[in-house]
Amino acid sequence: MNTATINISLPVSMYKDAKLVSKEEGYSSISELIRCALRKILYPSGLTVNGFTPEFENMVLEAAKEPINESSAWNSTNDVDAYFKKLKARNK
Repeated sequence: MNTATINISLPVSMYKDAKLVSKEEGYSSISELIRCALRKILYPSGLTVNGFTPEFENMVLEAAKEPINESSAWNSTNDVDAYFKKLKARNK
């Protein structure tokens, strides 16, 4: 998955509150808390029961329809990367 890193500045009191909430709610980090908050804003209709955006879940379900045979077995991370590149190209 491609990611981008951002830096944000918070007032000390907000940082302390975020750190406390992260711990109380079981987030692994403040970053995960922020990602969760962003998901709620960016995807107000919510995520699917599987935790995906509806668009990504549809991609996964379409991929699951592909026939299974030994030639498509993933034996390395390169195989996985190649599969998702193929899937991405097909959905353009």
